[in-house]
Amino acid sequence: MEKGCARRTAYGALCFGWLFSASQPAQATEYGLSDYILGLSMPMSGYTPPPGAYFWDTFYLYSGSGTLYRDPAANRSTKIAYSYLADVATVAWYGDFKILGGTPGLSAVTALVGFRNTALTTSTNSYGVRNLSSATGEVTSLSDSYFSALLGWEAGEHHWNLVVTGFAPTGNYNPDRLAQTGLNRPGIDVRGAYTFLSQSGTEVSGALGVTFNALNTTTNYQSGDELHFEWALNQHLPFGLAAGVGGYYYQQITNDHGASDAYGAFRGRVAAVGPLLAYTFVAGAQQVSLSARWFHEFDVVNRVRGDSVFTTLSFPL
Repeated sequence: MEKGCARRTAYGALCFGWLFSASQPAQATEYGLSDYILGLSMPMSGYTPPPGAYFWDTFYLYSGSGTLYRDPAANRSTKIAYSYLADVATVAWYGDFKILGGTPGLSAVTALVGFRNTALTTSTNSYGVRNLSSATGEVTSLSDSYFSALLGWEAGEHHWNLVVTGFAPTGNYNPDRLAQTGLNRPGIDVRGAYTFLSQSGTEVSGALGVTFNALNTTTNYQSGDELHFEWALNQHLPFGLAAGVGGYYYQQITNDHGASDAYGAFRGRVAAVGPLLAYTFVAGAQQVSLSARWFHEFDVVNRVRGDSVFTTLSFPL
């Protein structure tokens, strides 16, 4: 069985702008989005590539909408609709030695993001008159940077790893702007993943992680911690083609805190499922992998609901 479909370690940095000031009640994590991008680390989440250097280039398109901010006391709510396209570049290295019996790895990630965000606010005054106002923001810039350390193990058809990722707030951030390409929110993500890959090419992968968010010192807003689970069922064929289905589940596990006394347990949640497709081939002396995946979101609470599309080109350096 050819194992050219290596684990994708790229993490993107995509976010949208602040619609209200930090004095508004908390609605999931700040900006309603996470540093950790769901769906980027599949399939083969638990598989560690052979020693050497690798490059991943992922194009990520997301389009979604939802009512994130509600203020019942003021009879006001805001619906946002946004879309963004990112080119996420990842360079990774895996050692030819062992630490605690596992293979070590390091990776660095950055992205160029084009983002458009539209906010539509609806309010009703004391006379019952309904008012609408809208605003749109656009920005194209570099995102936050991510750095990961990995330790991976394998035993026959079983592969598993532990990944620790640090999120550095290096993106283009302005709290007075509607669109952003950085969260200004440092954080650490700890993730464990497992992949079963049989000799016949059947793959079963799962990855469970938690993101611990630090304070956004500009807005004095502390986003809650977030749990995420990703899974994939794939069949790898002898001529390099792989096809299957995958998905993810996200749940915010602690409340937000900020500069206001008015808060509720507005924790975010989302689930998604969609098809996976990959093809690995040899170009000259170089092995190249192309993959695509699409996820449709459902069961959404306090987050935008939409569709995400990933296309990835990867090869050893």
